[in-house]
Amino acid sequence: MFLLQTLCPFSTNIHFDYDGHYSKDGDDYEWIPTDARLYAISFKTSSLEEITYSLLKERICRKMEIDPFTKRLNLGYIPLVVEPKRQSYILDDEDVFVYLTSVDREQRRSILHVEDIEELQIVQITEQLSRVGESSCSRNYCERESGYGEEDNVDIGLEHDEHPHKKQKKSRL
Repeated sequence: MFLLQTLCPFSTNIHFDYDGHYSKDGDDYEWIPTDARLYAISFKTSSLEEITYSLLKERICRKMEIDPFTKRLNLGYIPLVVEPKRQSYILDDEDVFVYLTSVDREQRRSILHVEDIEELQIVQITEQLSRVGESSCSRNYCERESGYGEEDNVDIGLEHDEHPHKKQKKSRL
């Protein structure tokens, strides 16, 4: 127990508001929450640099009991030290560190805003086989090298000036 306290001498508490949006009011931006609840998570670390972007998102998802693979979240805040008030988005580890170290004169940190953007759909990718039973990869490679087979792609709904192989790649994603 003593060793754990030595390795993690302090905790970093983050208060966040889940699901809302930013709105412009004159020159300033303000956060409009969907509900009035405020949530908190705590990190026990020896350094603020240990709190990464992916760890922060993971902990928010765990707290809110949501699947991180089916939700897209935007993290942001309105810095207390910036005028006019504007939203600042957190996109990577450096942004997390800036957020954690940006405090006002009274050592207060901005509330973290978590925007629930959309629910992502999980799409199953199935392997397609060509008409002759070869894998589509080997068939397309042979056709591309010889130029043969381009006429097979005439009726697949290509956009104007779109290369047929680009259309095939899009359909597999």
